[in-house]
Amino acid sequence: MAGMNKDDQNKTLRRPARGRLVWSAWYAPDVGIPGEVGEANAATAEDGAVGAVGKSAGPRAVYPPPLIDRAIKTSERIAAAIVSEIISLELKPGDRLPNEAAMVEQFRVGRGSLREALRILEVHGLISLRSGPGGGPEVIAVNPRDVARTFSLYLHLSRATIRELTEARLFLEPMIARMAAETREPGGMKRLQEALDYEASIPKGDPRYIFAGNNFHYVLATMSGNAVIDLMATALKELYTSRVVGGGLVNDLDQEKLRGDHRRIGMAIIEGDPEKAERLARQHTQYYLGKVVRIPGFAESTITWG
Repeated sequence: MAGMNKDDQNKTLRRPARGRLVWSAWYAPDVGIPGEVGEANAATAEDGAVGAVGKSAGPRAVYPPPLIDRAIKTSERIAAAIVSEIISLELKPGDRLPNEAAMVEQFRVGRGSLREALRILEVHGLISLRSGPGGGPEVIAVNPRDVARTFSLYLHLSRATIRELTEARLFLEPMIARMAAETREPGGMKRLQEALDYEASIPKGDPRYIFAGNNFHYVLATMSGNAVIDLMATALKELYTSRVVGGGLVNDLDQEKLRGDHRRIGMAIIEGDPEKAERLARQHTQYYLGKVVRIPGFAESTITWG
């Protein structure tokens, strides 16, 4: 930024990237001791704290911008307490939560706040509210579709594109294949073999081969051995499937090539060959995602909410 004065530099640093509605960073030109403004520095963990103080070497990133804090609503606190209880009691999908009267007494709150809390959990796909005699809140399994739907809202607001979604999958999937081959968790190996056998059982020309191929990728996305990566990968796969496969944009795939690629990747994982699994997964992902980004106008379209 040679030739620019300090005010111009500060304005440039504050300019939002690509006009997206996300807080990537805001820059404080004088956080710390006044009058010691130097060149812009990369943000550090200490710089990232809101309200960080101390000697300033110049403009630095602060995450997030200092907005007025929103008080946490009673219903949100109740929802968090219910989630903590589900975890501490090791409740499984299908297990029932206490009835409304019992939870009102337990949390010492009004029925309105409790119902709002339960609605929050229902919207996030954590419980199901059954009506009628014998109804009430019931724990359900975490569904990647619910995670993907929530994620898609923020991706839409940030104007993320289908191209960026495919790039994220290209980054993640080969590494997951490597991690799966390194971990070789018995339950994952069993699910992977079942997915390969199911795909192999689909006759040539049967349209179910698309479902079988997607099933392979869903299974693979749960095999990294890292819960955070698994959830991210399954959510990204759901976003991709609902927009690309669900939209009928890849119905002309070569069934035998697809099945053969999946079997070679799967066997490399089962045999514990991380390098081969990663290489084959990268080649496979590049080939098929490349077909998607070549669809006219599709790659640069914005991911929509839902």
